[in-house]
Order: sequence, then C-alpha cells, then structure tokens
Amino acid sequence: MGIIIEGIVSKGLGEGAFFMSMPHYKNEIKKKLGFEAYPGTLNIKVPSDKIPEAKKSKSIRIEGYAANGKTFAGALCHIAKIKEIKGAVIFPDLTRHKGILEFIAPVYVKSALSIKDGDKIKVELK
Repeated sequence: MGIIIEGIVSKGLGEGAFFMSMPHYKNEIKKKLGFEAYPGTLNIKVPSDKIPEAKKSKSIRIEGYAANGKTFAGALCHIAKIKEIKGAVIFPDLTRHKGILEFIAPVYVKSALSIKDGDKIKVELK
C-alpha cells in the first residue's frame, strides 16, 4: 500500500482540459505513463501539508516544450489510483493551484465513479 491522501472533489480552473488535449503532452503521457489521458483533470482539495507528502512518491517527468514562440512547462507525475481507476497525480511546473491534487486518468473520473464536487475521495499514490 502506498501513501493515502483524502480530500474533497472540487471544481477546477478549466485549464486541465486545454493542456491534456495538446499533442505534446498527450504523447508524453502515453509514452511515459502508458495511458492516453482523458482531456481534463480531477481536482482534489487537500490540506496544504499533504502536498509535500504526495510528492514523496516516485515521480515521472513529463517534459515541457516550445512552439510558435511560446514555452510550455513540464510536470512531475506520480502513479496513483482512485478506487479501481489507475492514473497519476500531476504537478505542473507552473500552476495557480494551492492545496489541490490534480489526478489524470484514461477515463472521465467523475462519471466513472459517479462522484461530484464536494464528495470525499481517497487517492493512493504508489
């Protein structure tokens, strides 16, 4: 058993879908994590002291890139699961989120688990 962190499903900023749809990130995630990520993230509000705990698990680097004069940052991913859904917690190098774990998976997690904003959920990091 890995690190278990409990939090509350929360509404995101809507940026996860944009980044998860970009071909570079899609390819990096598929190659390094072994799945094609659903275009969006599940945001889980956790106590701020849990973020460093989550980052203690083994990480996989998703590289940033530059295109059309813009630079897009990389991220660190930590293999994780919520119930039976395997995915990863992603920590972008640049983010406005504070006290939020962003979970990526090959499916739309809210629908797959019948959960909604405000529900309690547990994330297990490997």
